[in-house]
Amino acid sequence: MAKEVKQGNLSIHTENIFPIIKKWLYSEHDIFIRELVSNAIDALNKRKAIDPSVKNEELRVEVELDKKKKTIKVIDSGIGMTQEEIEKYINQIAFSGAEDFVEKFKDQQNNIIGHFGLGFYSSFMVSKKVTIDSLSMTEGSQPAFWECDGSTDYKISEGKRKKIGTTITMHLNDEAEEYLEEAKMKELLEKYCNFMPYPILLGKDVVNQQEALWNRKPKDVTEEEYKEFYKKVFHDWQDPLFQIHLNLDFPFNLKGILYFPKLKNEIELTRGLVKLYCNNVFVADNLKEFIPEFLTMLRGGIDVPDIPLNVSRSFLQNDKEVQKIKKYIIRKVADQFKETFTENRTKYEEYWEDVNQFVKYGVLTEEEFSESMVDYLIFKSSKGDYITVDQYLERNASEEKPKKIYYGISENTQVSLLNLIKEQGLEVIFCDSVLDTHLLQHIEMKKQDIRFVRIDSEINDTLIDNSKTEIVDADNKTESDKIKEEFAKALNNESVTIEPKHLKTDSIPGMVIFDEFMRRFTEMNALNQGLGGADMLKNHTLVINVENPTVKKVVELNEAGKTEDASVLAGYIHDLAMLEQKRFTGEELQSFIQKANKILTMI
Repeated sequence: MAKEVKQGNLSIHTENIFPIIKKWLYSEHDIFIRELVSNAIDALNKRKAIDPSVKNEELRVEVELDKKKKTIKVIDSGIGMTQEEIEKYINQIAFSGAEDFVEKFKDQQNNIIGHFGLGFYSSFMVSKKVTIDSLSMTEGSQPAFWECDGSTDYKISEGKRKKIGTTITMHLNDEAEEYLEEAKMKELLEKYCNFMPYPILLGKDVVNQQEALWNRKPKDVTEEEYKEFYKKVFHDWQDPLFQIHLNLDFPFNLKGILYFPKLKNEIELTRGLVKLYCNNVFVADNLKEFIPEFLTMLRGGIDVPDIPLNVSRSFLQNDKEVQKIKKYIIRKVADQFKETFTENRTKYEEYWEDVNQFVKYGVLTEEEFSESMVDYLIFKSSKGDYITVDQYLERNASEEKPKKIYYGISENTQVSLLNLIKEQGLEVIFCDSVLDTHLLQHIEMKKQDIRFVRIDSEINDTLIDNSKTEIVDADNKTESDKIKEEFAKALNNESVTIEPKHLKTDSIPGMVIFDEFMRRFTEMNALNQGLGGADMLKNHTLVINVENPTVKKVVELNEAGKTEDASVLAGYIHDLAMLEQKRFTGEELQSFIQKANKILTMI
């Protein structure tokens, strides 16, 4: 007996269908595999709900690639469909125009999975023909076969399936042949379908991680399970520093885990991967609407069941719930830091090196994070430990208003000056990050009774030996007067102010003192393509240490009539001091080398 073939005509024009699919629904063709597998998973869920006797090992999704035939099959053992159901779910698109179609589904966007028609038609983005072969679990059902070439015509007849479930076969167009590569398909399945609750097979291999750890309660997850999940999902051999488990039912539904990876270099600050899911179905990567910019180096996933799968940027930007979620994530991250700081200070300090950059950036860019974290910023101290701003003020009590906090670049920079400062009992914190100039200014705005002072921006009175007295010579000049004259003459630069001082060490020949405000302005401009940096460094003070033997040598050379040698040595001292403040231009570096070579001949 010949099989009955029912033919139909889609009254909607193809040119009206595909703009909807390609523009309104999806921006990337890759998404077709997510839609088809999601529909398959939904069919499995329905079968399990209706038939509790079905064995778990029977419930699966298979993806088959055939390079010769240029086909992709998505096969499930789900609830299946009758001929009537295929016509209802697939062909109903024929009974409305494009505008009516959009209007019909606009309020059901978050319920798309399980509604063939919308997700299913994404298959035509990559196919010249699509077929459905399905056998419903409804008793007495016959298999049904549907095919369509993307035109207005379709055929439906008796199918060939022997077992309950559905087979979707896509006959790929020429532009979509890349999806026949096993590596490409594996990548897409891992990306879009990794946490779907049933096995997804590509060939004989299960490619998905079937449990998303965030679906469990935090108290039920061990530290080892967190680490194992991280390594498996993100292919990192190192343990994460720590993680934050998000689990909220009210005022919005949200689950997720955010991992703080151990960074190997600064480049990785921008290489995070926080994925957005809807009921374990992948939606998007690193949406800044959910994840603030300073947390983009994190890895993990958040699952928001109320977010539509075909979510748009404009939707996220304008949705109030999304903004609430973003604030919640910021608050949870801050709470985690504060809790660790309070309960395990040693641990907090251990991972500070890895996290301080984005914490500082967060303080600078997110007001809510700043309010929570500004008192928990820590700095390495010259006493060998980490301290907060408040702890510095407690340890270095002062009647000055505003209270001064002295800082340097690092323990290995300006060593002589740093040692002198430490010998006088002054404590110094170290700020070597490119963000620190902005950060210090930010803290001063929050705490207006303090002021940060870099150690080479002013000469503290404790560094000067006030016991030294100078004798006036026959010309009514002191040693300091002579030094000032010689250096002014040697440098011949009106932009440089010479100030001789008796420092409590003879190891430092000279220091460039640059106004704190002007240096910050210079450094901030340097972050913005170096605008105006050189000009602003032009005017400065050169503090000459009267106690230094090299400085005394300048005077001796001049008194001996060796004015040229005196000038070279004075210029060299100035250049050495300037090296702490700026990089030399090619011309300046050449001049510095020439002076050094000249000095070598003088020895």
